[in-house]
Amino acid sequence: MKLITKKCLLAFSLTLLLGAAAIAQTRTITGTVKDQNGAPLKGVSVWVKGTKTGSTTDDMGNYSLSVDKNAVLILSFTGYASKEIKVSASQSSFTTQLAVADKSLDDVVVVGYGKQKKINMTGAVETISAKQLENRPVTSASALLQGTAPGIVFSTPSGGNTPGSSPTMQIRGQALLGGATSPLVVIDGIPTEGMGEFNSLNPNDIESISVLKDAAASAVYGARAPFGVLVVTTKMAKRNEKPSFTYSGNFSNVKAVRMPHSVDSYTFALSKNQAMINNGNAAPFTTAALDLLQDVVSNPGKHTLEELNPTYTNGTLWGNAYQVYNNNDPVGIWMKTSRRQQHDISIKGGSDKTTYYLSAAYVNQPGILNFISSIDNFKRFNINAGLVSQVNDWARITYRTRYSLSEAKAPVGEAGLGRDRIYQFAYGGWPVSPIVNPNGSYSNMTKIASSVDGGNVDNKAHLLDNILAIDLDLAKGWTVHADGTWRMSFSDYQTLKKQAYEIQPDGTPLSIPLMETSIAKTSALSTYWTVQGYSAYEHNLGKHNLRIQAGAQAEETNNKSMNGYVQGLYMPDLPAFVTGYGTPALGDALSTWATAGFFGRFNYNYDNRYLLELNGRYDGSGRYSADNRWGFFPSASAGWNMSNEKFWESISPIVNRAKLRVSYGTVGNQGNGGYVHVSTMTTGTQSAWIFDGKRLPYVNPPGIVNMDLTWEKFTTANFGLELGFFHNRLTAEFDYFNRNSWDNQGPSTPVPFVLGALAPAANNAAFVTKGWESQLKWTDKINKRWDYTVGFNLSDATSKVTEYNNTTGVHALSDWYVGKQFGEIWGYTSNRLLNQNDFPDPSKITAQQTTISQSKIFAKWYAGDVKYEDLDGDKIISPGNSTLESHGDLSKIGNSTPRYRFAFNFGTGYNIPKAGRVDVSVFLEGVGKRDVFMSGNYVFWGYAYTGSTIGTGIYQGKQMDYYRDANSDPRLLAALGQNVDSYFPRPYHNTGNEGAKNFQTSTRYMLNGAYMRLKNIMATYTLPSQWLNHVKVQNCRIYFSAENIAVLSKMPKYIDPEAVSNGLMYPEQATYSFGVNLGF
Repeated sequence: MKLITKKCLLAFSLTLLLGAAAIAQTRTITGTVKDQNGAPLKGVSVWVKGTKTGSTTDDMGNYSLSVDKNAVLILSFTGYASKEIKVSASQSSFTTQLAVADKSLDDVVVVGYGKQKKINMTGAVETISAKQLENRPVTSASALLQGTAPGIVFSTPSGGNTPGSSPTMQIRGQALLGGATSPLVVIDGIPTEGMGEFNSLNPNDIESISVLKDAAASAVYGARAPFGVLVVTTKMAKRNEKPSFTYSGNFSNVKAVRMPHSVDSYTFALSKNQAMINNGNAAPFTTAALDLLQDVVSNPGKHTLEELNPTYTNGTLWGNAYQVYNNNDPVGIWMKTSRRQQHDISIKGGSDKTTYYLSAAYVNQPGILNFISSIDNFKRFNINAGLVSQVNDWARITYRTRYSLSEAKAPVGEAGLGRDRIYQFAYGGWPVSPIVNPNGSYSNMTKIASSVDGGNVDNKAHLLDNILAIDLDLAKGWTVHADGTWRMSFSDYQTLKKQAYEIQPDGTPLSIPLMETSIAKTSALSTYWTVQGYSAYEHNLGKHNLRIQAGAQAEETNNKSMNGYVQGLYMPDLPAFVTGYGTPALGDALSTWATAGFFGRFNYNYDNRYLLELNGRYDGSGRYSADNRWGFFPSASAGWNMSNEKFWESISPIVNRAKLRVSYGTVGNQGNGGYVHVSTMTTGTQSAWIFDGKRLPYVNPPGIVNMDLTWEKFTTANFGLELGFFHNRLTAEFDYFNRNSWDNQGPSTPVPFVLGALAPAANNAAFVTKGWESQLKWTDKINKRWDYTVGFNLSDATSKVTEYNNTTGVHALSDWYVGKQFGEIWGYTSNRLLNQNDFPDPSKITAQQTTISQSKIFAKWYAGDVKYEDLDGDKIISPGNSTLESHGDLSKIGNSTPRYRFAFNFGTGYNIPKAGRVDVSVFLEGVGKRDVFMSGNYVFWGYAYTGSTIGTGIYQGKQMDYYRDANSDPRLLAALGQNVDSYFPRPYHNTGNEGAKNFQTSTRYMLNGAYMRLKNIMATYTLPSQWLNHVKVQNCRIYFSAENIAVLSKMPKYIDPEAVSNGLMYPEQATYSFGVNLGF
């Protein structure tokens, strides 16, 4: 017993001695991590090699660790080369500089269901970091991406840049003959529905975006990804990251750019008179009216409001547009500078077991239309939260939630045309029109009264996302991931139309026509759920590196909505169905769709030289019949890192990186609508037939369905080359792609009319898109304090129809046909205007038919009208049958597809000793080639709503270059002179649609739509940390930014080349911003 006791005491004593020795060998060290320019690096991971002991540097780049004797530290940070430090017994403080990494070796890119090192990637993928997105004065995530990567195609949204709108986006151009082709957006691993959720994100929450372009990169998403993928990763704290609080604020002034401005009222009246005379009508502005207008223009402020706007009919009515004498600028009346605000706060931090991130953001974006700020605006509120818990060594749980609330308001306006009626006046209004009447009320000649008091559209949208995920490390190289998502979106859409009035001279209200009161409401609820799981195994055997991954996903969306409408309201200020006296119309809708799929991926690389990746997805869609709903979509890609070969070593100092890659794969599209395989019947309340004196409810017979309708398919081949020169100071990348779209939905062979139904769609259309993308980037330092970056990207793509079922056997020019290029423009050739020598009797100045007859276009022609060329030599200008087989004098005269899209980025920064850092960046983007014909455009022709070349609005600049000869009105000639070599033709008021004859699609008025826009210029100043320590602020950045401030284009100065439209569009805007970023 005593012996046992002695042994126990001895063991206990030895344990104490060993523990004391161990404690004696453990000590605390401190260090600072800086970049190559000496600036502190925040967030660097510092770990003791071979252990789980680690820390993260703070805002000053400092860290502290308890380490054993002879420990080795590993320092790593995204974008920088990792570094190992051996801790010596004599040193307790370290200062370390990290060099910028060779990104081709170290960058990790988020791809479908995982991550990959960029050096080992074989698909066409672009990565956009938070650094490229920060501090841009935009409200949507889509707008941030413009110009950041080649192949991402943007266009102005329908309706223009209204408050809260976002540009439409495509990857590598149009991928369908018709229908939406936006990319799939995956946020934190979860697919979304359309671009709406992406644009509802707070841009400051985005950590990175990966753009998956080819089938090899996107095939793993199957049915949802035929048009490419945006893989978005939102921000989350790192382990052991010190808690921090940030605030970002942006204050912007926003104003319209490239707007038309009217000529003075006197010049307008003279031109208006000439247009009326050219139609054979009397001049509407009398000599006395012209005299007064000339005096008003020459002597501003001389006349009273009563003199300019006299009353008529014994003082009970205001005059019409020919009886008022103001001198206003319609655009100047309606456009204003608005002030926008964006605020964002975030909190994040982490321990060894738990990390968290919480943010909130608010956007207030008023419109730029005057008078109606309360009903022309957009507001959004965001909350984003995330929590990651390391349960144990092999299990991690992640929870994320996002919520956004947005509200967009717009005017209803006269006749329910909303902003369109405002555009009609602002772009085509008469400068003689008053803003207010002499009694102080708004005049409706300027559409102010109807816009202010005519009601508004109010659209509220709620979006809530909840994501729960678990990651398991079951063994070395073996991981399992599973997640579930529930999403709810709810929208409440209301359109209230109110009767507006103009106050007459005697004080009585006069109702504005076409403005009867009504209320329409729609409430829609959409719920979405998805569950997905996958397992991956990775194994390295010498130089052989293998990775196998397999998984499954199921998802379902359920939509339901209710809508109602009632015309006639007792109390418009209390809009409800119960306050209406009309008969309510009610309706509802239900829809659902679901997909399920199984996917797999195999990766192999040998010594980081020879790369192979195989992907496959087997997807089923509820949108097709049971026999046709499943499809298999495979892809294969390979790569060769030539620069890792031994024979490359001799040139590696010059060309340090070179990789070839090739991919081929197919993805599917499940179409834009559901229930295509289900025979449906429509109903109505009153039939066209009368039974017993009554029109009874009815049901239409079902239509014909195509049970064989199935997936649309897209097969893409991609060839890529990546190069790095001079240790990656210069990088270059080039891709060529060929995308075949086949089994697209097109028209079936017509069925006999006796069936009383139309033939259903069939998978019988195809087209091919070919294109290329290139980019160059140079990054360097002038000295240790001054660095700079220059980048340029350029891309192009064209599409051509290769299969289409023209059911009648005739190929109409307006329809698709084999060989047709997307965007092609057919029109007449025109080199000049008609002169007297083009008519049988040159001495005659009245209407004649031209020697080469243009009677197929219009019956009467004059000198100054457009002359069209007789291409087929039959002495008659005509479009033939407007078919490919018979197109008369029409020919292909242009193509509206934007070609050679480019972007240029330049950034430079200078570290001022003990005074912080200054950064300046410039971003330009544009289109190298595009043909534009402004058919029916308000702004280009004048007021094309009336079909007039001069119409009701005459603007400054090119539009005043219209035809005037010796037979024009003498007073007009006295003011403006003759102009027989004009650009624009003879003006008409458009009685009998006469003006339309002159703007047939033709080469004469084909415009060059190429442009280069200064998209953004920004100056940023980062205060030095030593200035901030006493106020407990860790970092402070102040910036000034200007967006869309200049454009180089051959388009008329009053037309924006990026937002070409018919004039019914919210204008492009320039934004001037001041912002601040604070960290605590």
